[in-house]
Order: sequence, then C-alpha cells, then structure tokens
Amino acid sequence: MRNAFTAEWGKLWSLRSPWFCVAASVLLTAILASTLANDFAHDIRMGRLPESATLPVLEPLVQAVQVGQLAVVAAAMLMVTAEYATGTIRSTLLARPRRGDVLLAKTAVAVVVGFGAGLACAAAGWQAAALALGSHAVPGEPVADALRLAVVVAVACGFTTAVGFLLRSGVGTLTTMVVLLLGLQMISQRVGVFLPAQAAVRFAAGDGVRHLLVLAVWAVAAWFAARLLLIRRDA
Repeated sequence: MRNAFTAEWGKLWSLRSPWFCVAASVLLTAILASTLANDFAHDIRMGRLPESATLPVLEPLVQAVQVGQLAVVAAAMLMVTAEYATGTIRSTLLARPRRGDVLLAKTAVAVVVGFGAGLACAAAGWQAAALALGSHAVPGEPVADALRLAVVVAVACGFTTAVGFLLRSGVGTLTTMVVLLLGLQMISQRVGVFLPAQAAVRFAAGDGVRHLLVLAVWAVAAWFAARLLLIRRDA
C-alpha cells in the first residue's frame, strides 16, 4: 500500500497542472477574501454602517475558500480522469491488480494535498481579509478556523477522486463537484443541512462537528460506490 501511495504521489507532482491548481487556489482565495472584506469596510467608509461596526475575519474567509477550493478539487479530479482520458489507467491497474488499492492510494494522496492546500488557502485568505478590514476585524481563533477549513478541503478532494472513478470524465466530474460543493448551497436550509455544500460551510464556520459528518457520509458513500464499480467493470 505504501508503494501505491508513493507511486501516485510521484505521478501527481510530476505534472505542472497540480502546481498551477494549488497556486491558483491560494491566489483566488486571497483575492476573494480581500474583496469581500473590503466591501464591508467600504460600507463603513460610505456611512452605510456605523464606524464601530466589526466583522469576523472567518465570515469572508469561508466564502472565499468555498470558491477557491475548486481549483484544488480540479487537481484531485485530474489524478483520476487524466488517466482515463489518456488510457494510462490500464497500465496503472496492470501494475496494481488490486484495484481497491489504486482507489485508496489516489484518495489518500488527494486528501493530503487537499489538507495542505486548504491550510495555505486559509492562511493567505485570513491575512488578506484581516488587512482589508483593518481595525474593524474580529480575529476569532485563526488556528482552529484554518484547521476546519483545511479539513473541509481535504474531504472535498477525497470526495472528488471517488466521483472521478464513478464518472471517468473530467467535465462530468468537475461539473458534479461544483454543483455539490457550491450550487447546492442555494437550496433551502431545511434540506440543505443534509447536502455537502451547506454542511461544509456550516462546519467551517464553527457550527458543530455534525455538519462534518454529513459531508463525510457523502464522501464515504461515493468512495464505496466507486470501489464497487472499479472492481466490477473494465478500465
């Protein structure tokens, strides 16, 4: 299993696209966090809000990471769909006949990368938002907030690898993940608490571990479905 993880790790970072995806994720998160925070500060300067108004840094940061993580999700997607597109998945499965190990190795690499990228996004976004808010910022708990955001991105990346094996299409996988991680947030809260988008946002905002469990259930269910199909159907 260790050899499978090492092989997938090496394959991922031998390409340029994952580096670009992680860099784009951090940059996008920082820009969005700064923009959202600056909108609040602008309202104060324009007199729409009182001079004493404050905003938790976490509020614009969560929204920024929710969008910025899509670039990291794209990197996790490429780990699977790029091999199906080029046909190299056959070589991967020949080299590792136990197909479940391939899925597990790719998922593990995606989770590790997602966690690291999530921490980088949270750190960059926190600094950008705090700078834009200035004295109107409420710092909160930066370390705990960053760790929650990193966990959300990590689970999203693991979720993506499973969906990639299910759909075997880059466009289909990315579209599905955008809907699940972003689009479904617009559904009513009564239903949305059981869907990935709202569960991720609420956990990241510190609203309880139960929301992480909802997100994890979706990811684990997709993973087992992907494992079943990977074992049963042709490459």
